[in-house]
Amino acid sequence: MRPRGFTLIEMTVVMLIIGISMALVVPMVNGGITSREVRRAARQIASTMLHLRSEAVSLGRPTAMRIDIPENTVETVGGGRWAVLTDRAVIEDVGGGARLVGDEQFEIRFYPNGSTSGGDVVLASRQDRTRNRLHIHLDRLIGAVRVGDAPL
Repeated sequence: MRPRGFTLIEMTVVMLIIGISMALVVPMVNGGITSREVRRAARQIASTMLHLRSEAVSLGRPTAMRIDIPENTVETVGGGRWAVLTDRAVIEDVGGGARLVGDEQFEIRFYPNGSTSGGDVVLASRQDRTRNRLHIHLDRLIGAVRVGDAPL
């Protein structure tokens, strides 16, 4: 009768299988978290744009948001709402009708008739700026916001 238990070879094989699985799974999980954070940042910016547009229409006066690229922040002019994006998602570029108001600070305006100054914001992963890139487009005429993949 053979004694119960595992041999050293069996234990080594199991540990090797666990090590290989961890080496494959951990990068995939990390990439998924980064992708989720970039999408969350895009939703946060898009919802701030929609909020400011509806606020301008309902109050009958212009509102604005400021995007600060070096600080990686978005805020409403005059306070109220602000967001510091996570260190996984970074504001890469701001363009369209966004107006430069400082050193890499841009302002997007929203008017009482529902129109905006327009704007384009590109978000990317801080780790790898060629992947997980999203483009937020604010329509100048009707203030609609579209979020989609950003070209390289």
